[in-house]
Amino acid sequence: MSVLWSLPESPGILARWLSRESQKTLVVSVLSGLAVLLVSCGKKDPESAKKSGTAMPPFVVEAITVVPQRIEETLTATGTLVANESVVLQSERPAVVTEIHFEEGEMVQAGELMVRMDDSELQPQLERAVAQRRIALTLEKRQSELLKSRGISEYEYEQTVANVKIAEAEEALIRAQIAKTRIVAPFDGVAGLRKVSVGSYLTPGTTICTFQDLSSLKLDFSLPERYLAYLKPGQMVQFRVTGMSESFAAEITAIEPTIDVHTRTMLVRAKVPNEEARLLPGSFTQVEVTLEEIPDALMIPAIALIPGLKQQTVFVHHDGIVDERHVVAGLRTPNGVQIVEGLSAGDEVLVTGVLQVRKGMKVEVRRAATASSSDADGAHAPENGDEKAAEGDEGQGAEGPAKTSPAP
Repeated sequence: MSVLWSLPESPGILARWLSRESQKTLVVSVLSGLAVLLVSCGKKDPESAKKSGTAMPPFVVEAITVVPQRIEETLTATGTLVANESVVLQSERPAVVTEIHFEEGEMVQAGELMVRMDDSELQPQLERAVAQRRIALTLEKRQSELLKSRGISEYEYEQTVANVKIAEAEEALIRAQIAKTRIVAPFDGVAGLRKVSVGSYLTPGTTICTFQDLSSLKLDFSLPERYLAYLKPGQMVQFRVTGMSESFAAEITAIEPTIDVHTRTMLVRAKVPNEEARLLPGSFTQVEVTLEEIPDALMIPAIALIPGLKQQTVFVHHDGIVDERHVVAGLRTPNGVQIVEGLSAGDEVLVTGVLQVRKGMKVEVRRAATASSSDADGAHAPENGDEKAAEGDEGQGAEGPAKTSPAP
């Protein structure tokens, strides 16, 4: 079967037909050339790339050297300052105030008279009681001589002796009532604001003023019962008072021998020196208790630790080759984590690029700032409400309060 190609007979039609065929050929040629150019640009000779210096540079990371540091596990609690001795001076009997011998806010020595009340009714009673006692004593002396000469019976003499004792008791009772009209300082302390004036009528229980010993204060605060084993009398604590920037020291003197069944906390009391009277009773305090001191803890920055579902990981390097270590975290500080297992002193730990590097990868290492001991000091145990969160953490923390705040 033969195929006959027929060309257009008209010259104009032939010209247009040739023009269309030329355009198609030109388009196909251009597309083919572009494809070849793209393929040739995507392929480079490895030897020529090396000679031209365009090889990929190694991945740059920063690393620190792990060194032992001293850290302290601390627990923060709130407390209240209490006066060493504190009383409310009150009247014990009804009387009118006749004299006031103290100024508000001044220091009063123990035994000094502060308030005197009217005792005009008691003084005559005292004189009568004194006279009756003297008469009874005189009669007892006479009858004792008569008893020797058997001028009276022993029964009569015993009655006289009893009368002497009754007279002495009545005198002592009146003197005690008179003493209650004199309010004296029970100890060295500072008088508070007085609530009475001269001429005021006082009934039993009427408040005259507060009286407190401020030479030293007591610091009362509560801690969870699980920390009982880490507290002992003589242990020092630090605290801060609202409105003051400086920190104060206190010494634990006693621990309440009973645990509060509602809060499961124990009450701790510490003694605070206050010779300059800068601190006042009732002040709110933030207490910091050191539970444990670790002299050679291995600390790394928190950013170097990679958390996992069942284990935690850090990357180290040896001569620029990355290695992977599974570690166990311990205490946390604001910027650091203690490593209990998995690292040794002198290891080089990567602190940047930890999500990009892989085991066996070659990297270029730059030195980073070493985790400072200031970051390590003051590792915190969990607060009362954080205990369940710490227990439910997937970190491999050890037992005891020193491991109750493992890294996540």
